[in-house]
Amino acid sequence: MAAANAQIGVAKAAYYPNIIWALTGGFESGVITTLLSGPSIIWSAGASAIAPIFDAGRHRASTDQAIAAYDQTVANYRETVLTGFQQVEDNLAALRILEKEADTQQRAVVASQNPWNFHSLAIEAA
Repeated sequence: MAAANAQIGVAKAAYYPNIIWALTGGFESGVITTLLSGPSIIWSAGASAIAPIFDAGRHRASTDQAIAAYDQTVANYRETVLTGFQQVEDNLAALRILEKEADTQQRAVVASQNPWNFHSLAIEAA
């Protein structure tokens, strides 16, 4: 989600001009012996700017696409979290049911081992 959110910022930044600063330098001489002397040094510095004037809606579409991609990642994240909660709830409910069944079976075992309960007395009397 963080990467998709950053892409929205990148898409919005495309609306602003790109400014480039350049600095170059070097040496130029017709004779190799004077190559490193002061008059042989050349340099250049400059800036350029490129600004979008008309893009036929390309930047707006790019921004909308980035926002849609972010919304999709948020929806996927929410779905994953909700699925996890659902699985935990399902397993807790199954655990409660199994505990009740185990308790009922344990009581049945205890009752069947007790010779003084009503059912075993009825069998002995017959």
